[in-house]
Amino acid sequence: MLPAQRPLVLGIVGDSAAGKTTLSSGVAAILGPGRTAVLHTDDYHRFSRAERLAHGLTALHPDCNDLELAEQHVRSLAAGTAILKPVYNHGRGQFGAPQRLDTAPFVIVEGLLAFATPGLRACYDLMVFLDPDEDLRRRWKIARDCARRGYSAAQAAAEIERRHPDAVEFIHPQRSWADLVVRFGALTAASEATNVRLLLHATQFLPDLSGLIASQPAHPPVLSLRVGHDARGLCEMLTIDGQMHARQAAALAALLWAALPGRQAPPPVQLGDYLDGGAPRRSPGLGLVQLLVALFLLHQQG
Repeated sequence: MLPAQRPLVLGIVGDSAAGKTTLSSGVAAILGPGRTAVLHTDDYHRFSRAERLAHGLTALHPDCNDLELAEQHVRSLAAGTAILKPVYNHGRGQFGAPQRLDTAPFVIVEGLLAFATPGLRACYDLMVFLDPDEDLRRRWKIARDCARRGYSAAQAAAEIERRHPDAVEFIHPQRSWADLVVRFGALTAASEATNVRLLLHATQFLPDLSGLIASQPAHPPVLSLRVGHDARGLCEMLTIDGQMHARQAAALAALLWAALPGRQAPPPVQLGDYLDGGAPRRSPGLGLVQLLVALFLLHQQG
């Protein structure tokens, strides 16, 4: 049976280890258990890790990915139809047996090239590009690949350099299509806390945050909004202060939670959780980003 209304589709793109899976898992938890289908476009790699090396390709290159099949599957999920999708195992660098994925009221598509074709871009109600500071992303990637993907630190660092030209040519340009760009920046080189800046380009499709910002129960404010510009031109810049106290973050999270249409109670306990390599950690700023993305997506319901 088809859903009562068509699914809302969220696209999340960014370079390797930019935080795509962490963001998508948090947004899925906010939207509610069993209400989200998550599609990882890494499953649409054409080649295993060994085959990519033999062909001289990286996973970031479009030739290494079956974007036509990915587009077909995203359209099917958006139309309320289940798919039989491929499975790529990052730990082994090989493929597993295909799996059925049922659609849901919300569909999250995350990956390296999820905005790479006009057909894919036409599927989304909201497009988010993750653009952390490059030094921070490299730190995250080395920690993740060593802890969970079987790389040594030297191998992970070498892979970053090998992929860099393809990242510049194929991943970074997708930023220009995003409605929302999320940029994490470390407070200091040794700090786990981050400042966050969200660049809002499709502001006519996003909720008015002025009332929320004005009603913040904290001083100095955690959220601030101003008009600025980036490579695309004018945009609104929403900044989250990485030096906020836990009580400030909790109070603002409660306000955001109350603003979510059709919210579930209570808020998910894993809000802001992430893995630093293999070590579990929590970031108040990440939790607020997850809530804001969920709010922006739900706003598309009208």
